Amino acid sequence: MTESATITDLRRELEKAWLALDAAQRHLTAHAEMNAALHCAEQVFHSPLHAKVTAALQGIDHALNRTKPPVPLAEWAQDHSDAHCLWRALLADLDRCQHGRHHGDACGPADECNGTSAGNPHLRPGTVIGYGLRRDAIVMPDPDRKHDVDAWRQPAA
Repeated sequence: MTESATITDLRRELEKAWLALDAAQRHLTAHAEMNAALHCAEQVFHSPLHAKVTAALQGIDHALNRTKPPVPLAEWAQDHSDAHCLWRALLADLDRCQHGRHHGDACGPADECNGTSAGNPHLRPGTVIGYGLRRDAIVMPDPDRKHDVDAWRQPAA
C-alpha cells in the first residue's frame, strides 16, 4: 500500500470517527441542557465526558488539516483571482482606523479622528509587521502604495 493510499484510508477513518463523536457531542449537549431545564438551573453544566469528546474532535480536525492533499498549482491558479483574493482584501484593510475608515477618508466629527481618518494607530507606515523567508522585512506601506506588493517588502540588510 502506498503512502498516499494509507493517508486516504486514515482520513476516511478519521472522518467516520468525527461523525460519530459529533453525534455523541450533540447528544451530551442535549442531555446537559435537559438536566438544566429539569432542575430550573440558570447555567448548563456539561459532563467531563463532553470535554473529552470536544478535545477528541479538535484532535481529529487537526489531523485532517495536516493530512489534506495538496492542491496542484495549476488547479489553484485557475480559481484564484487577484480581484477577489481574501488575503489582498485583508491587507488592504490594515490601514483602517478603529471606526472602519481608511487612512485619509472622512471620519465622523464625533469620533477621535476629528473629521479625517488617521488610519490604524497600531500600524503606521514603515512599521515592521513580519519577516519573509529570506529575512526581508514585511512593512506597512504608505497609504498611496498599499496596493503595490513590492511596497510591503524591504530587502534584508
